[in-house]
Amino acid sequence: MARTRLGFDHWDHQLDIVVAPDRSWRYKDEDELELCVETGRMTAATALAVREEGCRVIEQIEANAPPFCDGWESWHPDPTWALPVLPGDWADLTMYSV
Repeated sequence: MARTRLGFDHWDHQLDIVVAPDRSWRYKDEDELELCVETGRMTAATALAVREEGCRVIEQIEANAPPFCDGWESWHPDPTWALPVLPGDWADLTMYSV
């Protein structure tokens, strides 16, 4: 994670696990993980570590371990909450220039 003037940036490790309320799960973006390795954005070793962490999380999901047993499956945002507004320069990447 890195702090920026707009908030925090983080490295997305691409491989997501989508979990349904019944604890069924599926991987999302496996193709993007492979593409990151092919294009040199991620090493094969890092991709392997990401997959290993995915396996660890899947064990937690299937065991109904925290945080998958804490009631989040029925959570919904308060409908009276206002949608956040992005600053006008949210897409300005000059903060990353050296």
